[in-house]
Amino acid sequence: MDASTQTAAPTNQPANPPFIRSGHLAAPGFSEHRIYWEEYGSLAGEPVIVMHGGPGAGSHSSSARFFNPQRYRVVLFDQRGCGKSTPSASDDDATPALTDNTTQHLIDDVSALRDELNINGKMHVFGASWGSTLALAYAIAHPGTVQTLILRGVFLCRRADVDYFFQGNAAEFAADPLAMPMPGAYLDFPTAWRHFVDVIPPEDRGDVVKGLAKAFCAPPRTDAERERLVQVASACVSWEGSASRLNRDENSHGQPNQKYALTAARILVHYMINGGFLGAGGEANRDNNYILDHVVRLRDIPVHLVHGRYDRVCHLYQSEALMRALRDAGNNAVNYFITTAGHSSFEPETDTRLRTIMNELPPMTSPETALLQSGEMMRHAEKPSDAVGNFGDDDVGSGLE
Repeated sequence: MDASTQTAAPTNQPANPPFIRSGHLAAPGFSEHRIYWEEYGSLAGEPVIVMHGGPGAGSHSSSARFFNPQRYRVVLFDQRGCGKSTPSASDDDATPALTDNTTQHLIDDVSALRDELNINGKMHVFGASWGSTLALAYAIAHPGTVQTLILRGVFLCRRADVDYFFQGNAAEFAADPLAMPMPGAYLDFPTAWRHFVDVIPPEDRGDVVKGLAKAFCAPPRTDAERERLVQVASACVSWEGSASRLNRDENSHGQPNQKYALTAARILVHYMINGGFLGAGGEANRDNNYILDHVVRLRDIPVHLVHGRYDRVCHLYQSEALMRALRDAGNNAVNYFITTAGHSSFEPETDTRLRTIMNELPPMTSPETALLQSGEMMRHAEKPSDAVGNFGDDDVGSGLE
């Protein structure tokens, strides 16, 4: 969830911080995955790692524009299977891209990326939509590495959250396309919803996510099968795009790039059918409540939540639930902002709020200390020895608490 499009930046802000460098990281363990990353801003700046949405949307340089280039060192990366990371879920056989591709693997990639880039202290973690899910899961696993959480369009990845967007009235649609059995995004975008549901066979509409997983379960063997696969993937991505912005024309029939559609839809459904791999021990559990059940681990981390009041991809109730859970857990540093916007990061009020948050965060260190840290980083090219612990540990002995 969240394939944001770039819009013109305000005239008093640079479009993006300066590009520093990029590369590929060999994923930890015995894996074929190579993770693409980019850095923007200043190597001497406070590190910020950006978790992109989807899952499967890939990162985009436009995400770096929220950050002052003199203050921040911005790290973008493409999660497994998407963007410039390899192997790609756009391949006819997506099995390699979806193998060893779970939330736990993504968390491990973030830890490996910290080592690769010599980020030895705390960092800000910035996530939107599915990126907020991953940011929260990472912070729960490694709270001692997180200075601040900045989250937009919170997605908790519970069954109700997924069904709000993907299930709607699909089961009743053939008999009554205007049936209202449950709350959902379909109520606000009936034309776009019809285009989406029409590509799902009636027998699969009782559980849309399961039906989509069925459509993507095997590589296409013929041109007809591939055409059908692209049709379903494009419908899935177009439905998300139609519901993402307040000013989007839901009657638009523009088709997404086929490679992007296959990548984004396959990875999205791979995660949604498995509950975001947020069950106990990372197991597949569509009925998980993992984030709210573990929110106590975030009680010492300042959290900034930004959510569009008219977000119909990730409903406002998810940020509301997270905010209340954090405060009930004793976190007294939760700042909650509701904007007059839909889901996209780049709708004007949301864009402005995110910039303001990043500009007004208390500095992590003095400029002098930051300069010393930068000099130390440049003198030590080898990877640090204090690797971050595994998912769910307490970071004991990491020196990052």
